[in-house]
Amino acid sequence: MDKRELRERVFQSLKKNPQTHVHTIENEIRQHAEGFERHDTLTLQEVVWELLVQGVLAPGKNSLNLNLPFVHLTEYGARCVDDGTILVHDPDGYVARLIETCGGRRDDVVVESAREGLLAFLAGHHAAALVMLARAAETLIDLLFETVARQGRHSDLEAQALEPCGAAPRARYDALHRALDPSTLTQQLAEELEPRLSGLQALIDLSRAETGRPRVPTSTRDDVLARFLMLPEQCRFVHDLIDHLERPSAD
Repeated sequence: MDKRELRERVFQSLKKNPQTHVHTIENEIRQHAEGFERHDTLTLQEVVWELLVQGVLAPGKNSLNLNLPFVHLTEYGARCVDDGTILVHDPDGYVARLIETCGGRRDDVVVESAREGLLAFLAGHHAAALVMLARAAETLIDLLFETVARQGRHSDLEAQALEPCGAAPRARYDALHRALDPSTLTQQLAEELEPRLSGLQALIDLSRAETGRPRVPTSTRDDVLARFLMLPEQCRFVHDLIDHLERPSAD
């Protein structure tokens, strides 16, 4: 079994039995997965240790069994399972969902920034994760800049679109915001315009000062998790908006 499939089955087992034993997880997977083989036991151990490092699991089952190989879902892990957000603990699954949400449209910088950011998040490096998320946000803003510049929707925008992505991010955002007229968009795009763009800019603001100089962001694990969960829809919005602007009827 590949690691992604095994991880999903571990999540399913934990959802049914939040206080359990590693061998119990293994036995349940053996009973329900035809492809599970002896060497998959090592991969299962990797998955369990990753979830322990990420804070999804902790050692122990109850007051009489406080140590490994007994494990239990932490409060954070239980919330992830209940909210259906456990997907972020599967980097390959998250990236696949990101691309699927965008209808197959992808930008390699956005995808790889999200992947690297998620790996940093899973290792507990929340500042590094935010920096990579901000890089993805800057790339999305740049893609939109370039499209608007090509369409000639703002006389001063073309030069701004060619500036390095780190230069005066707030000024770039304000110029783009002025250039996009909600009345020329579909109802859905018009309704999403402000919250989606402001969400992307908020990410950039966390990692850059007004001048564009980098800074080390600070945030909680839950806040970073929420931003990862919002990114697929933000990507989808930018690609939908670009498609709309590039249609002849949008000129």
